[in-house]
Amino acid sequence: MKSKISLFILAAIAVAGISSCKKDTQVNSTSALSLKMQGLNKTVTLPVQSTGMKSSSASTATVVWDTASMLVSKVSFEAEMKSAITNRDSLEIEYSWRGPQTINLFDLSATVGSIALPAGTYEKISLKVRSEKEDANGKPLFYLSGNYTNTAGITTPIVISVSDPIAFKTVQKSDSIVIGGAADFTSNIQIYLDQLLVKVDLAALDNATLTNGRLVISASSNQQLYLLILENLRKDHHHENEHHNHHD
Repeated sequence: MKSKISLFILAAIAVAGISSCKKDTQVNSTSALSLKMQGLNKTVTLPVQSTGMKSSSASTATVVWDTASMLVSKVSFEAEMKSAITNRDSLEIEYSWRGPQTINLFDLSATVGSIALPAGTYEKISLKVRSEKEDANGKPLFYLSGNYTNTAGITTPIVISVSDPIAFKTVQKSDSIVIGGAADFTSNIQIYLDQLLVKVDLAALDNATLTNGRLVISASSNQQLYLLILENLRKDHHHENEHHNHHD
């Protein structure tokens, strides 16, 4: 037996952190799930061969990112919650957080938002992340800046500026979390920045059009590179869950 329950949490949550949980009867039945996003692999050795491999060590060409940000419009948490009575039947649960909020992907303390989950055992967990153009106010939905050093040792500033909508889903089928009020949870979505450059050819970077001395990859500049990187960005990403005790 399965049914679907949806609850949309519309209130904006401050980036600085999650509000402390008070020790009362409600704490015994809910826990907070805080949402984080993190950009991994700031230094990328090129070329990156495939999604199954990290950066190749055969080349001396590199990209080093110093800035990474993403505008998050909505995050949806989906899972199957086991029945506390039968421990067999399950409910399909969906909770959503709405922004928008721009996240510094290199700030390990930055939090997207928080969702209150009722007591239960959650399995087949997935997170859907959406970045919508109408929330951007002309700014990039996803932005990277840093330096590209080619095989000849020449360094050029590089920028990736994504203006198209982004939607991706992470799935953790083998993991489960037990909510009982004794602990809060953090779900961390990890974006592997080296994997954004999968199949990007060194010659394409070396021959790219420069804008005021910068290698800008956007919808209006170096479009073939942009479409390839956008495709890589929209692929599934990894997320992991951690838990910590309630605090005053």
